Amino acid sequence: MTTKIKPGSKQFVTLCGRIFRDTDPAYYPRVQYRGRTILLCTEACLGAFLADPDIFYKVHRNSEKDKDVEPR
Repeated sequence: MTTKIKPGSKQFVTLCGRIFRDTDPAYYPRVQYRGRTILLCTEACLGAFLADPDIFYKVHRNSEKDKDVEPR
């Protein structure tokens, strides 16, 4: 299934791969990490990130690679 996005609609993706459409990213937690701004989906994720940024980034960044598997 392909999701079509309306031209001109705003979207952003959090570190865990959640896609938010037509919402203001200013309402979501963000943090600077290695010179980049990282968007997170909840305050709980922000707390976990701040507890161990390197591990949180590695686990969540790599979690999206497993989702590219074709359905059976």
